[in-house]
Amino acid sequence: MRRKQKRIISITTIIVAILLITGYGVWFFMQSNNVDDNTEIAQNQVKQDVTLKDSEVPMAGEEKIDTDIAEMSPEELFQAFCDGKIKAEARSYYDNTTWTMDNTYFQFEDSTLEEELDVTMLVEKMEPVDLDNDGEVEFILQNPVYGDMCFDCKDGKVVCFSQGEGTAAMCSYTKYDGAYWIVHSDTTHGGRCTYELSKFNGDLEVTDSLKFGWEDWEDTGVKSYYKDDNEISETEYEELYKKVFEEK
Repeated sequence: MRRKQKRIISITTIIVAILLITGYGVWFFMQSNNVDDNTEIAQNQVKQDVTLKDSEVPMAGEEKIDTDIAEMSPEELFQAFCDGKIKAEARSYYDNTTWTMDNTYFQFEDSTLEEELDVTMLVEKMEPVDLDNDGEVEFILQNPVYGDMCFDCKDGKVVCFSQGEGTAAMCSYTKYDGAYWIVHSDTTHGGRCTYELSKFNGDLEVTDSLKFGWEDWEDTGVKSYYKDDNEISETEYEELYKKVFEEK
């Protein structure tokens, strides 16, 4: 009887030992796989981080700019805008409307296919002029239909603060009364001829304005002339026109 009990105990002990050893082996195998998996995940994450951090490829629709925009000169800012590397803020002279402008708003003849040229978008670079009377020049793109697009470039920003807004608001500039003025004119429609002048300061604020022209809505050949809200004579109109556009 005792021998039988001893034999049962021995067999039980062996079975328990086998189970313990087998269980430990399974546990060890699973832990090893987890370590390998975690290591692989970590390595992949590092590779992704390095790729994102060190990549020199710009995002879609963007071009990499080598120089910090904030350190660009006015000339460099304007060229970067013309090249499509940065965008500009555009402002309307009619109201306080603003929008974002890029180089798809205009075309240069030497970089546009002939069959794609649109005269209403065609521009050429003009000589820079101090259009806001602050001692620093502004940049001009001129279109044969709508006139000038005027850009202030500084402090890492490009601002189109004035431009032609239709054939009833062709944009140009003139020097009058010792300063430069932006002019929006309507000279191609029947019944009227108008000139609206705005004088800007270095903060692109309008500090003075002037409006004059003539009207003949009934097409009688008899024109009524005005300056701002006051009616003037034809002689006064002609003298003012000469001062604004001809005398420098």
